[in-house]
Amino acid sequence: MPGSLLRPDGSASNTIYLRSLQGARSALWAGTPSLAANPRTVIWLASYPKSGNTWVRFLVCNLAFGPQHSAATLGQLAPDIHELGKELQPPAATVLLKTHFPFSATVPLAAYTAGAIYVVRHPADVMFSNYHYQQRSGRLVSGSGANFQKYVEMFLERRGDPHWLAMGMGRWDEHLSSWMAPGLPFPVLLLRYEDLLTDGPQAARRICNFLGLQRTTEEIATAVTGSSFERMRAIEEMDIRNRSVGVFYKPYLQGSINAGLRFMRSGQSGQGQAQLSPDSRRALQTAFGPIMNAAGYPDEPVAVP
Repeated sequence: MPGSLLRPDGSASNTIYLRSLQGARSALWAGTPSLAANPRTVIWLASYPKSGNTWVRFLVCNLAFGPQHSAATLGQLAPDIHELGKELQPPAATVLLKTHFPFSATVPLAAYTAGAIYVVRHPADVMFSNYHYQQRSGRLVSGSGANFQKYVEMFLERRGDPHWLAMGMGRWDEHLSSWMAPGLPFPVLLLRYEDLLTDGPQAARRICNFLGLQRTTEEIATAVTGSSFERMRAIEEMDIRNRSVGVFYKPYLQGSINAGLRFMRSGQSGQGQAQLSPDSRRALQTAFGPIMNAAGYPDEPVAVP
């Protein structure tokens, strides 16, 4: 049952580069014949906030549609479910949708899920990135390391960022568990942020295999380079100059932008762990250790005082 990847407005890409996702749903449905009874057309790009979703959206869109030059186009090629409103119609053909929701039957269009690419990041770095993101959004006042420690304690106590909890995005551990749950009626490709950093081309090949995309080594290299931190930071600056509304530029963020705060902050791993106190590392391991292990993060020894 082949399907083509369409733009959200129902039109096909007008570029030759997009050879479509012919056979994508057939590939995703392999071994899951029950899905054939209900046409499933949504491929989620899912993650807990500040885990690398925008990075993967760029990479996937580069692979599927060719090089992207503005974050504004992501809203057309891989729309954000949180910005689409409540009255959503099931897509007639395969589409990419971004989400920060944990998976459940109540997620909009959940019944039409064909598959998901889930991005996971070490929770210490998730905390560190969210701390800076909430400053950029004006929800936290920029300050000292003591302020970060207070944020860490709050995050670990609630097992998630308070703002995202209020937005229905759940705790960090339950978010990951929901997309890794055994018995989901669709396949999930788990991508670790750290593996994307270590070997971007291999991650891109895994994405292509999952989606049924046929891409040459050169095309994969171009897609990876086009979604590098340096390239995305340059796109962010261009979007700000052009006031192109999207992930990188929104008018209400002008004050933070003028202050030099950027969405693309560092693109590294390990910074969060380096900032945590021994007590916070032990608390993180206690809160998230089992699910971290399930996602491929080994236990980290912490010195006993």
